Amino acid sequence: MQAVASSPRFVAVPRRLVRLHRPSDAVVWFWSTLVVYLAVALYVTLIAHSEGLGQDGVSRVAIANRILFSRDPHLAAVGFVWSPLPELVLVPLVALKSLWPALVQEAFAGNIISALFMAGAAYQIFRFLEEVGVRRWLRWVLTATFAFHPMIVLYAINSMSEAMFIFFLLLVARHLQRWLRTHEMSALASTAFYLAALYLTRYEAMAAAAAVVVIVGFATYVGTRRPTAQRVRATLLDCVIVVAPFATAFVLWAFTSWLITGTAFQQLSSAYGNTAQLQSRGLSTSLTLGQELGAVNQAMHWMLALEPFLPVVVSACVVVVVWRRDWIALAAPAVLGAVLAFMFWAQVTGSVLQLLRYFIVVIPLVILMVGVTLARRTTPAPTPATAVVAGWRQRAMKWSWVSGRALAVAAGVVLMSLSIPAGYRAVMDPTINVGYATALQALENRGQLTLAERWASLRFVTDHTVSQYVDSLHLARGTVLVDDFLGFVIVMSSSNTEQFVITSDRDFQQVLADPDANGVRYFLVPSEQALGKLDAINRAYPGAYVNGGGIGTLVKQFNDVSDSGTNWRLYRTTPTS
Repeated sequence: MQAVASSPRFVAVPRRLVRLHRPSDAVVWFWSTLVVYLAVALYVTLIAHSEGLGQDGVSRVAIANRILFSRDPHLAAVGFVWSPLPELVLVPLVALKSLWPALVQEAFAGNIISALFMAGAAYQIFRFLEEVGVRRWLRWVLTATFAFHPMIVLYAINSMSEAMFIFFLLLVARHLQRWLRTHEMSALASTAFYLAALYLTRYEAMAAAAAVVVIVGFATYVGTRRPTAQRVRATLLDCVIVVAPFATAFVLWAFTSWLITGTAFQQLSSAYGNTAQLQSRGLSTSLTLGQELGAVNQAMHWMLALEPFLPVVVSACVVVVVWRRDWIALAAPAVLGAVLAFMFWAQVTGSVLQLLRYFIVVIPLVILMVGVTLARRTTPAPTPATAVVAGWRQRAMKWSWVSGRALAVAAGVVLMSLSIPAGYRAVMDPTINVGYATALQALENRGQLTLAERWASLRFVTDHTVSQYVDSLHLARGTVLVDDFLGFVIVMSSSNTEQFVITSDRDFQQVLADPDANGVRYFLVPSEQALGKLDAINRAYPGAYVNGGGIGTLVKQFNDVSDSGTNWRLYRTTPTS
C-alpha cells in the first residue's frame, strides 16, 4: 500500500500550474483583426479572384518566388529599385508553394503578410492609447475605428507594403514617446532599430528619421541641466544612437546595390525606377504653378476624404497640449505628420503618381491625436518645461473642466464613428481612389457590372492565359525570354518557372544580346504603350512587339481583356545562321 500511495500517478498537480491567463486586450485585438483580415483576403483572392486590388503586392510575391524558384535563384534577385524587407518576409511562405500552390500562383502569401502586419498595427495602436492613459472603453472604440476603416482593411488584404510600413511607423512613434517620458535607453534603442526596419520597408522613412532626430536632439538639449559643452555632447550622443541603425541600413543597402548593379540608388536611375515610370506614362516631374496648386487641392481633398475631421482633430489636439503644457504628447503625431508632409510634397511636385494610398498615414495620425487629446492622465515629463503645472490650474473651474472633458469624449466618439462611412465613400470613389475603386465596385456588385467594372475584375487574366499557353508547349529550361518587370504574373503562375530567362538572371544581358545563340527559342514582349516602353526586349530591339524586331516570327497574340491595356505577343526566335 505504501508503494501505491507513493506512485507518481497520485501526485496532485498544483492548480496554479495549469491555470490559463486571460490574454491582454491588445493581444485580443491582434488575433481578432488578423482573423477578420485573413477571412476577407481569402474571399477576395481565392474565391472572387480579385488580384487587381494590389498589383505591387503581387509583384513582390513574384520577386520572392524568383529568389527561390527561378532558373537562376539567388538572393540578389530581390532587386534594388525598392526597399527589400516586403519581399524578404515573403520568402518563408513562398517556400511552401509545393504544399499550397495558391501561395504563389494566386499571390496569397502576400495577403497573409499584409494581414499579419496590419493586425500588428492595430495592436500598436491599442498599446499606444493604453500608454498615454486613454480609458479602456475608449481605447476599444479608437482601435476599432482604425482597424475597420475601409482604407485600412483594403491594405490589410491586398498584399501591398502599406501594412508593414504603418506597423513599423507606429512602433517608432510609440517607443519614441516612451523614451521621452522615461528616458530608458532601451526605448531609444528600440526606436532606432524600428527606424532602420522602416527604411528597409519604404523610402518615406527618411522623413520619419529626420523628425525623430530633431525631436531627440531637442529633448536631450533642453532636458540636460549641465554646462553647454556637456549638453551638446549628450545631444550628439543621443542623436547618434537613434540614427546609427538607420544610417547603417541606408549605407549598406546603397553599397550593396552599387556593388551588384553598379548604381547606388536604383529607384532614381534604373530603367524601372520611379522617374522612368512617370516619364513612360507621359507625366512630368516639373509641374507648372497651376499644376502644383491643383495637386495641393487634390491632396487636401483626398486627406479630408479619408479623415473629414482632420482640421478639428488637429486644432483640438494642439489646444489641449498647450493647456496641459505637455509638449511630449506631440512627439508621436509629429513623426507620422512628417511622413504625411513628405508625401504631400511628393505629390505636389509630381515626384510620385497621384494615388490615394500615399495618404493612408493620415488615418493612424488622427487616431493618435484623438488619443492624446482625450487621454485621462498625462505622466509628468522629465523636463522643467513639462514637469510643473500650477496648482491653481488644477483646482480652478473643476466642474466646467469635467463637463468639458465629457463633451470632448462624446464629440471624439461621434467623429470617429463618422470616419468609417466617410472612408468607405473615399475608397469606392473612382475619382479619389484611382485604379482601385472600380475593382472594389466590381467586387461589391458581383452581378450586373458596368464595362469599366468588368475590365477591372479581369486584371491578370490575360497574364494567366499566356502562362498556361507557354506551359502547354512543354519547353526546356531557359528557352523563353521575358522581362518580368511587366511579365511577373506570367512567370509566377507558371508550373515550370525554369523555362523562363528573366531580368534577375545573372546572364540576362548576355542572353538578351543574342537570344538564339544562348538557347532561347521563344520570347514574350508587351505592347509598347505606357510601362511597356520600359520592357528590356522592347528597348533592346526596336519594333520587337510590332514585328519581332528582326529576331523572331509571331506565334500568338494575347489581347488584354482588362483595363491594364497591356497586350502580349509570343515570338519564335529566328536562327541567326
